[in-house]
Amino acid sequence: MGCCFSRPAGPNAPYPGGSAASPSAHAINSPPQPQPSDDSPPASRSHHSPQSPHSHSSNRGHQPPLSQHIDKPLRRHEWVSRDRVWTREQLDTERADFFDTRVTGRAEVWQVLRAALEVLWDADVAARASAGDDDDGFVGLATAQSILRAAEVTLPTGDLSNGAYDALGNYYALPEWIVCDPVNVAEEGNMERKKGDEDRKGDDDLTGEEDTMEELDEDEALRRREEKGKGVAHIRDMVRVRARLSENLPDVIVSVGAEESVRSFARKVAEESGLPSTKRVRVAYMGRILKENSSLQGQGWKKGHVVNALVFNR
Repeated sequence: MGCCFSRPAGPNAPYPGGSAASPSAHAINSPPQPQPSDDSPPASRSHHSPQSPHSHSSNRGHQPPLSQHIDKPLRRHEWVSRDRVWTREQLDTERADFFDTRVTGRAEVWQVLRAALEVLWDADVAARASAGDDDDGFVGLATAQSILRAAEVTLPTGDLSNGAYDALGNYYALPEWIVCDPVNVAEEGNMERKKGDEDRKGDDDLTGEEDTMEELDEDEALRRREEKGKGVAHIRDMVRVRARLSENLPDVIVSVGAEESVRSFARKVAEESGLPSTKRVRVAYMGRILKENSSLQGQGWKKGHVVNALVFNR
Protein backbone atom coordinates (compact mmCIF):
# COMPACT_ATOMS: atom_id res chain seq x y z
CA MET A 1 0.00 0.00 0.00
CA GLY A 2 1.08 3.51 -0.72
CA CYS A 3 1.06 6.55 1.39
CA CYS A 4 -1.47 9.29 1.19
CA PHE A 5 0.69 11.26 -1.24
CA SER A 6 0.65 8.35 -3.83
CA ARG A 7 -3.12 8.23 -4.42
CA PRO A 8 -4.34 9.92 -7.61
CA ALA A 9 -6.01 13.24 -7.42
CA GLY A 10 -8.11 15.17 -9.86
CA PRO A 11 -11.59 15.02 -11.34
CA ASN A 12 -11.15 11.42 -12.58
CA ALA A 13 -9.86 10.09 -9.26
CA PRO A 14 -11.81 7.12 -7.85
CA TYR A 15 -11.84 8.69 -4.36
CA PRO A 16 -14.57 11.10 -3.36
CA GLY A 17 -13.51 14.63 -2.97
CA GLY A 18 -10.52 14.07 -5.08
CA SER A 19 -10.37 17.68 -6.00
CA ALA A 20 -9.91 18.67 -2.31
CA ALA A 21 -6.48 18.73 -0.91
CA SER A 22 -5.66 16.04 1.60
CA PRO A 23 -5.37 17.24 5.22
CA SER A 24 -2.12 15.41 5.59
CA ALA A 25 -0.70 17.34 2.72
CA HIS A 26 -0.73 20.56 4.75
CA ALA A 27 2.57 21.87 5.92
CA ILE A 28 3.31 21.04 9.55
CA ASN A 29 4.93 24.41 10.30
CA SER A 30 3.13 27.61 9.51
CA PRO A 31 4.79 29.76 6.88
CA PRO A 32 6.98 32.57 8.20
CA GLN A 33 5.27 35.88 8.74
CA PRO A 34 6.46 38.71 6.56
CA GLN A 35 8.78 41.12 8.33
CA PRO A 36 7.51 44.70 8.60
CA SER A 37 9.26 47.09 6.34
CA ASP A 38 11.15 50.10 7.61
CA ASP A 39 8.44 52.47 6.39
CA SER A 40 5.65 50.62 8.24
CA PRO A 41 4.04 52.49 11.18
CA PRO A 42 5.53 51.88 14.65
CA ALA A 43 2.22 50.59 16.01
CA SER A 44 2.39 47.52 13.73
CA ARG A 45 5.70 46.45 15.25
CA SER A 46 6.00 44.25 18.34
CA HIS A 47 6.02 46.09 21.65
CA HIS A 48 8.31 43.53 23.33
CA SER A 49 11.70 43.56 21.76
CA PRO A 50 13.97 40.65 22.72
CA GLN A 51 16.52 41.58 25.36
CA SER A 52 20.16 40.86 25.01
CA PRO A 53 21.35 37.94 27.17
CA HIS A 54 23.99 40.26 28.61
CA SER A 55 21.53 42.92 29.82
CA HIS A 56 20.91 41.31 33.22
CA SER A 57 24.58 40.64 33.82
CA SER A 58 25.42 44.25 32.99
CA ASN A 59 22.89 45.44 35.59
CA ARG A 60 24.51 43.30 38.24
CA GLY A 61 28.02 44.28 37.33
CA HIS A 62 28.23 47.24 39.76
CA GLN A 63 27.06 45.25 42.81
CA PRO A 64 29.85 43.88 45.06
CA PRO A 65 29.84 40.16 45.82
CA LEU A 66 28.20 38.99 49.03
CA SER A 67 31.52 37.80 50.40
CA GLN A 68 32.95 41.33 50.30
CA HIS A 69 32.38 43.31 53.53
CA ILE A 70 31.94 47.06 53.81
CA ASP A 71 35.22 48.63 54.90
CA LYS A 72 35.45 52.36 55.56
CA PRO A 73 38.76 54.14 56.25
CA LEU A 74 39.75 54.28 59.89
CA ARG A 75 38.95 57.59 61.57
CA ARG A 76 39.39 59.07 65.02
CA HIS A 77 36.80 58.86 67.76
CA GLU A 78 36.31 61.56 70.37
CA TRP A 79 34.05 61.34 73.41
CA VAL A 80 33.46 62.90 76.82
CA SER A 81 33.04 60.77 79.94
CA ARG A 82 29.96 61.84 81.89
CA ASP A 83 29.30 58.94 84.27
CA ARG A 84 32.77 58.57 85.82
CA VAL A 85 36.20 60.18 86.03
CA TRP A 86 38.93 58.25 84.20
CA THR A 87 42.62 58.38 85.07
CA ARG A 88 45.52 57.06 83.03
CA GLU A 89 46.16 54.26 85.52
CA GLN A 90 42.51 53.17 85.49
CA LEU A 91 42.40 53.13 81.70
CA ASP A 92 45.55 51.01 81.43
CA THR A 93 44.35 48.53 84.05
CA GLU A 94 40.83 48.07 82.71
CA ARG A 95 41.97 47.86 79.10
CA ALA A 96 44.34 45.03 79.99
CA ASP A 97 41.53 43.26 81.86
CA PHE A 98 39.18 43.74 78.90
CA PHE A 99 41.41 41.98 76.39
CA ASP A 100 42.38 39.24 78.87
CA THR A 101 38.72 38.28 79.42
CA ARG A 102 37.44 38.03 75.82
CA VAL A 103 35.74 34.67 75.18
CA THR A 104 33.86 35.34 71.93
CA GLY A 105 35.32 35.67 68.46
CA ARG A 106 38.80 34.59 67.43
CA ALA A 107 41.76 35.12 69.72
CA GLU A 108 44.08 36.18 66.90
CA VAL A 109 41.64 38.90 65.80
CA TRP A 110 41.47 40.27 69.35
CA GLN A 111 45.27 40.43 69.31
CA VAL A 112 45.19 42.36 66.04
CA LEU A 113 42.64 44.81 67.43
CA ARG A 114 44.73 45.29 70.55
CA ALA A 115 47.88 45.93 68.51
CA ALA A 116 46.09 48.51 66.35
CA LEU A 117 44.60 50.22 69.39
CA GLU A 118 47.95 50.38 71.18
CA VAL A 119 49.31 52.30 68.19
CA LEU A 120 46.38 54.73 68.44
CA TRP A 121 46.79 55.10 72.23
CA ASP A 122 50.48 55.92 71.90
CA ALA A 123 49.74 58.38 69.09
CA ASP A 124 47.13 60.18 71.22
CA VAL A 125 49.53 60.49 74.15
CA ALA A 126 52.29 61.78 71.89
CA ALA A 127 49.91 64.28 70.26
CA ARG A 128 48.88 65.69 73.64
CA ALA A 129 52.50 65.90 74.79
CA SER A 130 53.52 67.77 71.62
CA ALA A 131 50.98 70.56 72.27
CA GLY A 132 48.67 70.08 69.33
CA ASP A 133 51.08 68.65 66.76
CA ASP A 134 48.86 66.25 64.79
CA ASP A 135 51.58 64.48 62.78
CA ASP A 136 51.76 61.63 65.27
CA GLY A 137 48.00 61.19 65.05
CA PHE A 138 48.00 60.80 61.25
CA VAL A 139 50.93 58.38 61.37
CA GLY A 140 49.16 56.36 64.06
CA LEU A 141 45.97 56.16 61.98
CA ALA A 142 47.87 54.96 58.92
CA THR A 143 49.77 52.34 60.89
CA ALA A 144 46.64 51.05 62.63
CA GLN A 145 44.78 50.93 59.30
CA SER A 146 47.53 48.81 57.74
CA ILE A 147 47.46 46.39 60.70
CA LEU A 148 43.69 45.93 60.38
CA ARG A 149 43.73 45.45 56.61
CA ALA A 150 46.56 42.94 56.79
CA ALA A 151 44.39 40.80 59.07
CA GLU A 152 41.25 41.38 56.89
CA VAL A 153 39.48 43.22 59.69
CA THR A 154 36.82 45.54 58.28
CA LEU A 155 35.13 48.63 59.74
CA PRO A 156 31.57 49.26 58.47
CA THR A 157 31.62 52.89 59.66
CA GLY A 158 35.35 53.55 60.00
CA ASP A 159 34.87 54.08 63.76
CA LEU A 160 36.17 51.33 66.03
CA SER A 161 33.64 52.23 68.70
CA ASN A 162 30.92 50.93 66.33
CA GLY A 163 32.61 47.54 66.17
CA ALA A 164 34.64 45.56 63.64
CA TYR A 165 34.26 42.36 61.60
CA ASP A 166 36.73 39.68 60.69
CA ALA A 167 36.93 37.80 57.39
CA LEU A 168 34.43 35.19 58.62
CA GLY A 169 31.81 37.77 59.56
CA ASN A 170 32.30 37.64 63.34
CA TYR A 171 31.47 40.90 65.14
CA TYR A 172 33.81 42.47 67.71
CA ALA A 173 32.31 45.15 69.96
CA LEU A 174 34.65 47.77 71.44
CA PRO A 175 33.55 50.27 74.13
CA GLU A 176 34.52 53.92 73.85
CA TRP A 177 37.02 53.77 76.71
CA ILE A 178 38.80 50.96 74.87
CA VAL A 179 39.02 52.83 71.57
CA CYS A 180 40.53 56.07 72.90
CA ASP A 181 40.96 58.25 75.97
CA PRO A 182 38.12 60.58 76.92
CA VAL A 183 38.64 64.26 76.28
CA ASN A 184 38.32 64.96 80.01
CA VAL A 185 40.78 62.33 81.25
CA ALA A 186 42.00 63.32 84.73
CA GLU A 187 45.61 63.79 85.73
CA GLU A 188 46.90 61.69 88.62
CA GLY A 189 47.85 64.62 90.86
CA ASN A 190 44.54 66.39 90.45
CA MET A 191 42.69 63.15 91.02
CA GLU A 192 44.42 62.50 94.35
CA ARG A 193 43.66 66.00 95.62
CA LYS A 194 40.04 65.70 94.54
CA LYS A 195 39.76 62.30 96.17
CA GLY A 196 41.05 63.65 99.48
CA ASP A 197 38.58 66.51 99.38
CA GLU A 198 35.70 64.14 98.66
CA ASP A 199 36.70 61.85 101.54
CA ARG A 200 36.73 64.73 104.00
CA LYS A 201 33.44 66.02 102.64
CA GLY A 202 31.90 62.55 102.85
CA ASP A 203 32.89 62.22 106.50
CA ASP A 204 31.18 65.52 107.29
CA ASP A 205 28.02 64.54 105.40
CA LEU A 206 27.70 61.15 107.10
CA THR A 207 28.20 62.39 110.63
CA GLY A 208 26.09 65.46 110.12
CA GLU A 209 28.53 67.47 112.27
CA GLU A 210 31.59 69.50 111.45
CA ASP A 211 34.73 68.53 113.31
CA THR A 212 36.95 71.35 114.50
CA MET A 213 40.54 71.63 113.38
CA GLU A 214 41.73 70.81 116.89
CA GLU A 215 39.83 67.50 116.88
CA LEU A 216 41.24 66.59 113.48
CA ASP A 217 44.77 67.34 114.62
CA GLU A 218 44.37 65.25 117.75
CA ASP A 219 42.85 62.38 115.80
CA GLU A 220 45.68 62.44 113.26
CA ALA A 221 48.23 62.33 116.05
CA LEU A 222 46.38 59.44 117.70
CA ARG A 223 46.26 57.53 114.42
CA ARG A 224 50.00 57.93 113.94
CA ARG A 225 50.71 56.74 117.46
CA GLU A 226 48.54 53.68 116.89
CA GLU A 227 50.34 52.87 113.62
CA LYS A 228 53.73 53.19 115.29
CA GLY A 229 52.67 50.94 118.17
CA LYS A 230 52.86 53.63 120.86
CA GLY A 231 49.15 53.63 121.66
CA VAL A 232 49.17 50.25 123.44
CA ALA A 233 46.08 49.39 125.49
CA HIS A 234 46.13 47.23 128.60
CA ILE A 235 44.77 43.71 128.29
CA ARG A 236 42.14 44.32 130.96
CA ASP A 237 40.81 47.30 128.99
CA MET A 238 40.26 45.29 125.79
CA VAL A 239 36.69 44.51 124.73
CA ARG A 240 35.38 42.21 122.01
CA VAL A 241 33.01 43.85 119.53
CA ARG A 242 30.95 42.03 116.89
CA ALA A 243 30.63 43.92 113.60
CA ARG A 244 28.04 43.06 110.95
CA LEU A 245 29.20 44.01 107.42
CA SER A 246 26.86 45.41 104.79
CA GLU A 247 28.11 43.35 101.82
CA ASN A 248 26.66 39.96 102.87
CA LEU A 249 29.94 39.00 104.50
CA PRO A 250 30.09 37.01 107.76
CA ASP A 251 30.28 38.88 111.04
CA VAL A 252 33.71 39.62 112.43
CA ILE A 253 34.74 39.97 116.08
CA VAL A 254 37.47 42.50 116.83
CA SER A 255 39.21 43.28 120.11
CA VAL A 256 39.65 46.99 120.77
CA GLY A 257 40.65 49.12 123.70
CA ALA A 258 38.03 50.89 125.74
CA GLU A 259 39.32 54.27 124.60
CA GLU A 260 40.37 53.21 121.11
CA SER A 261 38.98 55.39 118.33
CA VAL A 262 36.27 54.27 115.95
CA ARG A 263 38.65 54.85 113.04
CA SER A 264 41.08 52.30 114.44
CA PHE A 265 38.23 49.87 115.06
CA ALA A 266 36.98 50.29 111.45
CA ARG A 267 40.48 49.64 110.12
CA LYS A 268 40.69 46.41 112.11
CA VAL A 269 37.28 45.32 110.82
CA ALA A 270 38.40 45.88 107.22
CA GLU A 271 41.59 43.89 107.80
CA GLU A 272 39.78 41.06 109.59
CA SER A 273 37.12 40.73 106.86
CA GLY A 274 39.69 40.81 104.04
CA LEU A 275 38.26 43.81 102.21
CA PRO A 276 40.35 45.19 99.33
CA SER A 277 42.21 48.45 99.70
CA THR A 278 39.63 50.18 97.49
CA LYS A 279 37.00 49.76 100.23
CA ARG A 280 36.59 51.63 103.50
CA VAL A 281 34.41 50.95 106.54
CA ARG A 282 32.19 53.36 108.45
CA VAL A 283 30.72 52.22 111.79
CA ALA A 284 27.03 52.74 112.61
CA TYR A 285 25.29 52.10 115.92
CA MET A 286 21.65 52.57 116.89
CA GLY A 287 20.81 54.08 113.50
CA ARG A 288 23.55 56.72 113.30
CA ILE A 289 27.08 56.96 111.96
CA LEU A 290 29.68 57.16 114.72
CA LYS A 291 32.36 59.83 114.74
CA GLU A 292 35.70 58.32 113.84
CA ASN A 293 37.80 60.30 116.28
CA SER A 294 35.83 59.14 119.36
CA SER A 295 35.63 55.75 121.05
CA LEU A 296 32.72 53.30 120.87
CA GLN A 297 31.86 53.57 124.53
CA GLY A 298 32.14 57.35 124.42
CA GLN A 299 29.30 57.36 121.84
CA GLY A 300 26.91 55.13 123.77
CA TRP A 301 27.94 51.63 122.74
CA LYS A 302 27.11 48.93 125.30
CA LYS A 303 29.08 45.76 125.81
CA GLY A 304 27.58 42.83 123.91
CA HIS A 305 25.80 44.98 121.33
CA VAL A 306 26.41 44.48 117.60
CA VAL A 307 27.55 47.40 115.48
CA ASN A 308 27.03 47.80 111.72
CA ALA A 309 30.08 48.05 109.49
CA LEU A 310 29.03 49.91 106.33
CA VAL A 311 31.34 49.31 103.36
CA PHE A 312 31.97 52.18 100.93
CA ASN A 313 34.24 52.74 97.93
CA ARG A 314 37.18 55.02 98.60
